[in-house]
Amino acid sequence: MEFTQYKCPVCNEQFKSGDDVVVCPECGAPHHRECYENNGHCFYEDKHSEDFSFEEIYSENKGDSDKTDEGTIICKKCGFENEKATFYCQKCGFPLNEQDRQQSNNQNTQNPQNGNNGQPFNQGVPPFGFGGAGMPFDPMAGIDSEQPIAENVSAGEMSKFVGKNTPYFMIVFNRIKNFGSSRFNFAAFLFSGVYFLYRKMIAVGIIISLLVIGLTVGETFIQLMPEYQELINSLLNMQNGTQMFYSFSLSSEFSMNEIIFMYLPYVLSLVKLIIMIICGVTANRAYYKHCTKKINLIKTKVDSPNINKELESCGGVNLALAVCFEAAYVIVSYIPLFISF
Repeated sequence: MEFTQYKCPVCNEQFKSGDDVVVCPECGAPHHRECYENNGHCFYEDKHSEDFSFEEIYSENKGDSDKTDEGTIICKKCGFENEKATFYCQKCGFPLNEQDRQQSNNQNTQNPQNGNNGQPFNQGVPPFGFGGAGMPFDPMAGIDSEQPIAENVSAGEMSKFVGKNTPYFMIVFNRIKNFGSSRFNFAAFLFSGVYFLYRKMIAVGIIISLLVIGLTVGETFIQLMPEYQELINSLLNMQNGTQMFYSFSLSSEFSMNEIIFMYLPYVLSLVKLIIMIICGVTANRAYYKHCTKKINLIKTKVDSPNINKELESCGGVNLALAVCFEAAYVIVSYIPLFISF
């Protein structure tokens, strides 16, 4: 049983998950074991003769909750203090509102195997983290923060590391773990290496970005060469399409090297498209492996009290680096236009 919604009456400290707690057999009041032993008896021992019940007094004093006088709400699951305006715990993702907790419990009871508030994957929580009408925003997409979502990694730890767009990735990562299937990532398809840089996958992002930049520059450079333009003009001056392909087949008008040179920009463009498709297909799975590896590395090097802070620091996104590379890509792509041949 967890006592994270209570405070120890001796030291007045909020109980945390995993604390060694002693419960008074007379009134049910929880104490830290050390506090209880130092005090020598229950804090409310003088009230035991009055049929005192800690739970009843606590309910009367606290009302619904976990709300404190300092404008914060205490998470009933982990004991973390959240701002009053927060609907879900910023540490573990547990619903802070009683109605939201009841709704989440009911939906998970109806269909617990999905791990997404009882709804099929990718339904109910849009991929970019905005709740629909009448639906409270859930950063964990209905997945329990303590649920394993990767090797030695809980959903709460993964959520902390991902940072941006956690509902989408919680659903995708849970799907990868349980079913071995991912989802096509259109952002990675459109931005390729820049997307990987945005998600702090630096090595992969730089390699892919340089490949795409090189292919784009090569394609533009070849198309602007006088020799290439002469070949294209010669091709356009041919009488009709039939004669064009007939000439190709017999190599009567162009040599094989000229034909290869003529089609080279299209080959480079095709290679670039293939890279973009591969990025879209593999991005989510690659990011899942990246997150799992980094989180396990952090857990081996950092003490428990500092893990959440380190996860947020090492994870998340790097917008500045992504924007710089995207700007460099645009600039470099136009360089061939200013070269005199």
